[in-house]
Amino acid sequence: MRHSQLVPVICLTGCLSAAGLLHAQLAKPPVAPVQTVVDTYFGQKVEDPYRYMENQKDPAVVAWMKAQADYTRTVLDSMPGRKAFAAQMQTYMNAAEYTISDVQLAGKFTFYRKRKQGQNLAALYVREGTDPRERLLFDPNKFDTGDHHISLDQYSPSWDGKYVLIGSSPGGSEDQTAHVYETATGRELPDSLERYLGGVFSLDGETVYYLQRQKLAPGAPPTDKYKKGKVFEHKLATDVSADQPVFGYDVCPGVKITEDEFSFVFPAPNSSYAIGIVSNGVAPAQEVYVAPLSAIGTRTSWKKLASYSDNITDLALVGNDLYLVTLKDAPNGKILRVSAADPDLSKAEVVLPGSSAVLTGSYVGTNVLRPAKDALYIQQAEAGIGKVLRLSYQPGSKPQAISLPFDGSVDDVVTNLTEPGALIDMASWTSPGDYYRYDPATAAAVAMHLVPENAVDPKDFVSEERMAPAPDGTLIPLSIVYKKGMKLDGNNPTALIGYGAYGDVFKPGFSRRNSEWIERGGILAVAHVRGGGEYGVAWHLAGQKLTKPNTWRDFIASAQYLIDHKYTSTPKLGIWSQSAGGILIGRAVTERPDLFAAAVDGVPCSDTLREETGANGPPNIPEFGTVTTKEGFEGLYEMSSYAHVKAGTKYPGILVTAGANDPRVDPWQGAKMAARLEAANASDKPILLRVNYDAGHGITDTVSQQVSDWTDIFTFFLWNFGEKDFQPSALKP
Repeated sequence: MRHSQLVPVICLTGCLSAAGLLHAQLAKPPVAPVQTVVDTYFGQKVEDPYRYMENQKDPAVVAWMKAQADYTRTVLDSMPGRKAFAAQMQTYMNAAEYTISDVQLAGKFTFYRKRKQGQNLAALYVREGTDPRERLLFDPNKFDTGDHHISLDQYSPSWDGKYVLIGSSPGGSEDQTAHVYETATGRELPDSLERYLGGVFSLDGETVYYLQRQKLAPGAPPTDKYKKGKVFEHKLATDVSADQPVFGYDVCPGVKITEDEFSFVFPAPNSSYAIGIVSNGVAPAQEVYVAPLSAIGTRTSWKKLASYSDNITDLALVGNDLYLVTLKDAPNGKILRVSAADPDLSKAEVVLPGSSAVLTGSYVGTNVLRPAKDALYIQQAEAGIGKVLRLSYQPGSKPQAISLPFDGSVDDVVTNLTEPGALIDMASWTSPGDYYRYDPATAAAVAMHLVPENAVDPKDFVSEERMAPAPDGTLIPLSIVYKKGMKLDGNNPTALIGYGAYGDVFKPGFSRRNSEWIERGGILAVAHVRGGGEYGVAWHLAGQKLTKPNTWRDFIASAQYLIDHKYTSTPKLGIWSQSAGGILIGRAVTERPDLFAAAVDGVPCSDTLREETGANGPPNIPEFGTVTTKEGFEGLYEMSSYAHVKAGTKYPGILVTAGANDPRVDPWQGAKMAARLEAANASDKPILLRVNYDAGHGITDTVSQQVSDWTDIFTFFLWNFGEKDFQPSALKP
């Protein structure tokens, strides 16, 4: 059953004022005390009034955050229309009999995550060959108490599919422990790998090579968490304490890896060589080493193929041929081929030159290459439309584009080195799509029907692609999704979202969590701002470090476009992003607080000047910069939302969120931002802090958590848009 269109509010200004007055009459939680610390960076003094909040074990800080969280929960839950909104969102999230994701192929087995209707979490299943019967391998739902849950963070099958390595963690913390399961029986082996960051099996499936965080000494600074990582070798059914390092920090003679770098090592079927990879945090470029397989055990004979300056971002080893994606002299990426037996980059052959199309999986240049038995499959995108190329291994072959069933995004290409063909995961803004099996014998991609027919697939949703002019004249792609029949009268409730970091590509994709919003007459708009990867490396670098202001100014320009073209108006415009997108949201509201009615700042990077003091801060220096250099400080200061909050400013309604177990953005960043906004705000609009105590960064949230999170986002917007049914009763006198 569909909801009716949102009822226009005739007396909009009066309604908003009333909401603000009610907010002022509710007894709020304690005001955070100011304890100003002054830092001096290259001669510039910067005040930090809430530095003490970085001590998340301080009982006073814990109590303040809990009081804020309880207050926020009471206010949001008291909206008369919230319960019905959440129920309808739950209906959309469970509209399908089941959902399938994260498909992997190994030997004769197909592995996938499957969430059945009504379940809170996806479980891991497996099928053998063409047999449609499935077996359950790992079910995190059995550990879900409602207040606490265990997340299935990642899994990795052995090359023949005999075993599968599963990494899981409590409460969204991503502090993983990995266990090994036997595929045929579902039996859990006694092997337990702690502080796990990822792993791969040896060719015979009897050994695991896994990257492990160091064990921190009591009182060690949080910045040590990801330092000095090493790849260990673990033979199944042996004592883990006997595992020896085979690659990584201070392990292999002739392989220099600093304490801040990450490393990994892997073999490949039908190859007598192994690959070693070294990376510098979130930067996509990798150093690449090649050696005979025996080098993994002996820790010798590694030859360096590529340095960071070669800008290698992805690779695939097929026999003795090594395929490489490089962004060097090719901002959208090109593909090279070199012999693993003679790892000399100067001898590499260009098998796919750079072009206007971007080589991209999730980020520019990454997750591009997918090797199968018959050919190398390549992910590409042009003007937002996904493409898949097939490069035969036959000498002299050229990449050929595969005919896809529709124009949309290619979310993933799944292959198996022992089987021909590929599975292609596709979607669009208005359709959930499906997995399509490409058969090289017929050159056809056929739907697998892994998305059930009764799933939500609205026929009355439409999308538009527009271009919004930025202040410097650059045209910013803007995707707009809404329900048929919408009038451009400036009165449409609108949620504008964006990201703009790491070269991340915001692909067209259907999300059931947005269905309730659109069905009610709301607009969902996506601004493809600079800092992302929609147009390759140049687009990314145009929104990074000293050019980062382009990111939020592109976003502001996109908001202005929606207003100027009557899609919406300021009193009906809400904005959302999270994580690195917190820079986008925070700086948009501090630079143009008059432009928006509401903002949701999710698990945000708010205090970028203090970012690198957290556990995940050092790995992010390549993306944001460091305060240890003058140029780095200047960039970080400009992108710091926290530093740009000004007392006496009339801010829009702002909901800041934090995950108590967040390993990526420390919860104190959201807490400090909320405290400073509360103290500075001169408007009658609410500033709230929402803390989830059974969540981290949101990546492994349960369905119930997703429903709650997104209900809070959309209903917070409706409250601040003045919608009658979403004025919190807890705020009434």
